[in-house]
Amino acid sequence: MIRRLVAHRALKILCVAAACLGVAPAWAMQPGEYQIKAAYLLNFARYVEWPAQRLPAGAPLRLCVLGRDPFGEALSALEGRQVNGHEVKPRVVDGVEMASDCHLVFITDSEERRVGLLLRGLAGRSVLTVSDIDGFAEAGGGIGLVVDERRVRFDINLTSVQREGLRASSQLLRHGRFVFGLRAP
Repeated sequence: MIRRLVAHRALKILCVAAACLGVAPAWAMQPGEYQIKAAYLLNFARYVEWPAQRLPAGAPLRLCVLGRDPFGEALSALEGRQVNGHEVKPRVVDGVEMASDCHLVFITDSEERRVGLLLRGLAGRSVLTVSDIDGFAEAGGGIGLVVDERRVRFDINLTSVQREGLRASSQLLRHGRFVFGLRAP
């Protein structure tokens, strides 16, 4: 009993000291919004299928950020991860030409004024477009990330995804908040 009390107090002291030093134990850290969004990007890549000529077996999956990078270390943490036999290669790009070489492109809010132009520039290139710009999926983007009741959720524009020759799995569609372009059975 006394040993447990001493251990409990020692843990409290350690946590207070860590907080004073600006260090938090791993179990106390909450993932930031863009760490969560980076995980979503990785999962979108797992549940979307690209045409074989666009993403051949064993080829790297290029996951790109177009615009000012809000992900920081969360994006580089995806480097080398495996998605359906493809090694993830994240990078930041600064224009449509560079983005057209990517498989999944996250368009940041710094590009909000150009989103229509960017979507037109990427059209027909089998690129999954994702953004957290308000109304992105409704405006013709593939997947729009939204914060709904303090949770990151997503909307899918199935028509846009299919127009790019991509196939979204039923599991992905089932978890979407709204799926635009889904025909009723």
